[in-house]
Amino acid sequence: MAPVGKPKKTVKETSTVHRPTSKASVGAKRGRDDGDGKPKKTVKETSTVHRPTSKASLGAKSGRDDGDGKQKKTVKETSIVHLPPDEELTTEQINEYYRQFFGSQGFIVPDYGGRLCGGVGPYSVTDKYRQKLVKDMIQKSLRIYNRKNKVNFEFDKLVRVNAGAGAGLMFYITFNARSGDDAPQTFYSKVWKSFNGYIKVQFCVIGNAQEVGTSQDAGTSQESGITQA
Repeated sequence: MAPVGKPKKTVKETSTVHRPTSKASVGAKRGRDDGDGKPKKTVKETSTVHRPTSKASLGAKSGRDDGDGKQKKTVKETSIVHLPPDEELTTEQINEYYRQFFGSQGFIVPDYGGRLCGGVGPYSVTDKYRQKLVKDMIQKSLRIYNRKNKVNFEFDKLVRVNAGAGAGLMFYITFNARSGDDAPQTFYSKVWKSFNGYIKVQFCVIGNAQEVGTSQDAGTSQESGITQA
């Protein structure tokens, strides 16, 4: 007879299989833990693709977004054109400028005069603002001349406008005006315009450009005050 003993516990045989880590393990699953009993946060695997910049990417399209759901502002593509610099003035050109400037008191100067530092050059009357500005200066010049000489000249035609920097702008205006049925006369008016919009007539005379510099009126102010343009 076999001896009576205590019952034996059943021991189940288990086996552990080690598998190599696969690419799928890069993205962790929600709820997975590393043996510490705490769930881990889900980590999403992302990839960045670098594409070469194309010419089409220079101008952004309206309404396009970069994945954040926000509309982007339209960016217009612009181009910068580099123009060659003006040629340097020769000594002869500079001398000729000063000869003409002092011979006519600035009313006749070469086209390149404005390229000189502090020089006087043609003033292009191309827009409505400039047209009104020059017209106002002429009307003011004529009012002063008429009052001083007790005559009644009226503006007829603009001939030429030169201008140069001088604590604002100094204008050299050549224009025609007539009195009644008489033939039009050529006027030369030098007018200063300050930065804050005030204008002052330096002088306004009849004659020709060569006589302006020797005129007794030239270079002297004919009005004590200044008025706004």
